[in-house]
Amino acid sequence: RFYFYISALSVSVRFDNCLSRQIPQYIAVNLITTTTVNPCTPHLGSRMRLLDLVTTPLSWVRAIFFVLNTLIVCLVETLVLLPVYPFKLLFPQLYITFESFLYSKCGEAFVPVFTLLPQLRIYTDTMFDIEQVTRQRAMVMVNHQESGDVPVMMCLVANFNISHTTTWISDRMFKWTQFGIPAQWHNCFWSAEGNKAAVVKQLRDHFSTTYFDRGHKWIVFFPEGGYLRNRGESARRWAAKNDLPMLTHCCLPRATAFVNVHQAVRGDIIPVPDPVEEVVDVTIAYKGSRDLSLSDVVFGRFSHTEVYMNFRSYKVSEMPREEKELETWLYARYQEKDEMLARFKETGEFVEGNTFTHMALPRRRILGSLLFWYITAFFVLDFYRSLFGHVLALADRLI
Repeated sequence: RFYFYISALSVSVRFDNCLSRQIPQYIAVNLITTTTVNPCTPHLGSRMRLLDLVTTPLSWVRAIFFVLNTLIVCLVETLVLLPVYPFKLLFPQLYITFESFLYSKCGEAFVPVFTLLPQLRIYTDTMFDIEQVTRQRAMVMVNHQESGDVPVMMCLVANFNISHTTTWISDRMFKWTQFGIPAQWHNCFWSAEGNKAAVVKQLRDHFSTTYFDRGHKWIVFFPEGGYLRNRGESARRWAAKNDLPMLTHCCLPRATAFVNVHQAVRGDIIPVPDPVEEVVDVTIAYKGSRDLSLSDVVFGRFSHTEVYMNFRSYKVSEMPREEKELETWLYARYQEKDEMLARFKETGEFVEGNTFTHMALPRRRILGSLLFWYITAFFVLDFYRSLFGHVLALADRLI
């Protein structure tokens, strides 16, 4: 069984070009296209396919597959890690390496696989080479217009193959979802409303110790603390009350998390090895009638197909160190971000002379991750079936 398992995994790693590119592309274009073609969008074409006419059944099939796929991946990873978790005490570095490998496979098998469909296209700004900061420690702050921002960032992380060194700051409400459980194994941070002093202490403790102990690089978070459609009005009221900039296309960020994480990872609280040197500001914009939501990804509603990403980078050594000054700096960046989004809505570019390139996701690696989890699921379930069989047989003999 072990030999067959290793052989099967090698097949998934060596995924053939014909299988990984031609067949999925054929299926995506001819079978599981669930969005009505928009003739006003040139890259979609004007020819409507037969299956586009029955969007509802196929959308539900796609959604069911999405839920089952994420549940299977989450369950299998948990069943794999449970018996090896005690080894974390004896061989911590070996355990971290193994868990990080599984987490990267999770990240590739969850949302990014659905962007292999031709309807959704992600474009990145060519004025800044984001790849140069993927291998170093960085705080990555992202505007949060809709729930689709998260899978877009997952696609970016998967594209550069840095899921295993990425930690997320997420809301506690997602902690026990099929996305949250793998993130718990990976020691991501969960924020929650409550006692501010307690939250600050948890942030500082986590990013002064755990973040460095696990060898993580990127810290991905959404400083606004919620979607624009939910927080827009309340954020503007709060800004007017405190004499802060009034933003339209994004919300004023909640500075507490940013300030405390920033102080922790640059070593202001306790000395840290290899402190963070960059803060990367990511701005996501959508071309279409509305922003991309997670339900659009799940059900395949990609009528607004183009996602654009702008990057700006700041040296930590050049940023202010005092809390108030750092808050002012953050508000200024979001005011600039709001102006960039307004310009993009009007002209299709964030700044003058903006150019973009299509981010082609690694199909072989993503589809190979799916195959990896399905093969692993077979052997994991077989292992636990045999284990429970032996336990029951032992119990019968004892009785």
